[in-house]
Amino acid sequence: MTVKHLGDSYEFESENREARYGGDINFYIQWEQHLMFACPSAYRAPVDLKLRDFMEQMFKPDYAQHPDTAKLDIETLEWQFDQQPWQPDLDKSLKENGIGHMAYLQVRSPGLEGMHGVGN
Repeated sequence: MTVKHLGDSYEFESENREARYGGDINFYIQWEQHLMFACPSAYRAPVDLKLRDFMEQMFKPDYAQHPDTAKLDIETLEWQFDQQPWQPDLDKSLKENGIGHMAYLQVRSPGLEGMHGVGN
């Protein structure tokens, strides 16, 4: 569908730009085969937060209702960063791991296949 705009150009600052987050970033993470929601989860977090702390303090509580969360071992996760295989250092910060504003992460948990083993 063609969109027509008024004026000579269509340039503006995004309302979701990093400068509006006061030192935090907004990024997305999807737990493969555990889609309790129809899309990846969005998180706002300080860039100096260790990835391990993010997983324990923010990610796991968000998925507390999923029965696999109690068995989730973050040490064995298989990671993707912007849809490419990736191995983060859990004891380094988000920034030190290269996770920036609007990054997209995916995690797969070997041996946990979702509710009733059907990938959800």
